[in-house]
Amino acid sequence: MVQTMQKPPALAGANAASMRLQKWHALAATFLGESFDAMDATIYFIAMFPALSELLKTKDATTIGYHGALILATFMVGWALGSVLFGMVADRFGRVKTMMWTILLYAAATGLCAFVHSWWELALCRFFVGLGIGGEISIGCVLLGESWSKSRHSRLWAMSVMQTSFGLGCMLTGLFNLGSGEFGWRYLFLVGILPALVTFYIRSRLKEPQTVERMLEKRRTGTLPQAGVNPIKLAFSGENRVNTLVATAMAASAIVGYWAGISWIPAWINQLTGAVAVEERSAAMLYLSVGGILGCFIVPDMVRRLGYRKSFVLSFLGCLLSTLGLFLTVNHYSSVINYWTFLIGFIIGIPFTLLTAYICDCFATHVLGTASGIAWGAGRIFAAVMALCTGPIIAFFHGSYGMAAACVELVYIVGMGAAFFVKDLQLEDLSVLSETAVLVSERSR
Repeated sequence: MVQTMQKPPALAGANAASMRLQKWHALAATFLGESFDAMDATIYFIAMFPALSELLKTKDATTIGYHGALILATFMVGWALGSVLFGMVADRFGRVKTMMWTILLYAAATGLCAFVHSWWELALCRFFVGLGIGGEISIGCVLLGESWSKSRHSRLWAMSVMQTSFGLGCMLTGLFNLGSGEFGWRYLFLVGILPALVTFYIRSRLKEPQTVERMLEKRRTGTLPQAGVNPIKLAFSGENRVNTLVATAMAASAIVGYWAGISWIPAWINQLTGAVAVEERSAAMLYLSVGGILGCFIVPDMVRRLGYRKSFVLSFLGCLLSTLGLFLTVNHYSSVINYWTFLIGFIIGIPFTLLTAYICDCFATHVLGTASGIAWGAGRIFAAVMALCTGPIIAFFHGSYGMAAACVELVYIVGMGAAFFVKDLQLEDLSVLSETAVLVSERSR
């Protein structure tokens, strides 16, 4: 009879303590990473109107809207490519190193935006910002899910906490904008270099999750199932196909609704006030951010009570009603806008939080990074296309950013439709899909 070797109790206890510590390091790293993602991403929307007014030497709303939409589309294409490219890199070389590379990339590119002299130079810099942010967000969600995989309930809470970081990043943007004063929009982009500091923390504290270490070891030894198969092909084969398509449709709906719709709120406030409106725009972003932070914490209870499917449907419905309520009922600037943005912020973060958890439950480790990248990346492609369409829509409504944004928000109907194809897991069943995927991969060897 073969006897298994057992680790000494002291060593086993030390390993367990180290694993618990690594969970918290993963949460801290992904929290900081996404906070600065949000800051560097939303700086553009705060700076867009004054920046393009200077670069284009005009204050015409239609002209600025057209070029602003082109830059937004370029940013989204970079985001999409970064999600897929770095997702594949993370599956091959690990999550931690790849995440460090992405943060350095978008921090440097954001800083370069401060030195541009034309709108196309700004677009080029924003492309590389998107490339890095797309990779970091996709990898960060995967890394956190794998680091907290031992406890299904705790993982949902960890992901909810991590998702609040986006609201914090938007708040940072608003606060930096308030402090920009005479320094103007170029100062805001220089602040975007700060995320590079996070990489020092990641390098000194963070390690790969055990599942990823085992996967990388199997790659090195040539024993990983389907290692030679194109990872994109894996994401669209077998049981993965439906999961990938459904996740992609919902991600596209959530992303387009935010980046091609809600993100026009600062520029819309400029129109309503007829001024630079630094304080007004900052206030709206802060209310949006606070709402987003609070909304994330209802996700674990939603999933426990309703399951994934109903949670997705209700969240997309809420996004649709709240955004249409803002853009279709407000015709002049007042403090009412801040109440609306708080409500919208509370709701719009819920689909993103749900998706981060659901995607991690649908795929095996060796394809998870790629599948996550595809879902989020394809969503950004749709957002880029919609951003290009926003310019003509703005022109159709005679330069009205609010009416154009209201048309874009109808995309939430797509998310509601896709949600009906979600596998309706309850909280106690959250790991069923991922465990099944691992078994299928092992048996296919």
